[in-house]
Amino acid sequence: MFKCIEAKDEELIKEIYRFRCEIACDELNILKREDYPEGYEMDEYDKYSIQYAVLNDKGEVVGCMRLVHHSPIGYPASNTLRVYDNEKGKILPDNKTGELSRIFIRSDCRGIKKSRKIVESIKPLAGKKLIELGLVYTYGALEENFFKFLLMLKMPYRRIGPYMNYSGRIRALYIMDTEEFYKLNKEFLLEKSYI
Repeated sequence: MFKCIEAKDEELIKEIYRFRCEIACDELNILKREDYPEGYEMDEYDKYSIQYAVLNDKGEVVGCMRLVHHSPIGYPASNTLRVYDNEKGKILPDNKTGELSRIFIRSDCRGIKKSRKIVESIKPLAGKKLIELGLVYTYGALEENFFKFLLMLKMPYRRIGPYMNYSGRIRALYIMDTEEFYKLNKEFLLEKSYI
């Protein structure tokens, strides 16, 4: 029903940016439409990102996510949200961390069953990419309910900072350990060890 692909051609990447604009600006109102007059939602982190599109059986984009990695300008969540003092020393350098963000799902696919299938279609591709890129930790700027949803889907994020207003929503900085992810998702294990 849903198929996730890593977007490599310009047309699909543009379609993802258009989809992001539609969801973030027109539907969720977390970004201002006037800031994106051409109808494509992009930011400075996209050039350091891998884009994923989830397609339905008609080939339409119904979900998306990006993996920001090896970014010389840092990461959206960690650049914006606070880290608890007792967590600061535990965070690895930026070349060992990444961020999963811009996770959007089309409104007619947001029921618990469809949302679950969409996120589960992304997990194998994104999980393998964490290993390929040598990412030990992955940040997320998560609302509490979405954090609980991801936990249910065996994405073991843990909160490392206080809840704050972030893009008009109350979110906190979370981090996921790649090794913990693979302990819970053994079916994605690659033959080659990543540790």
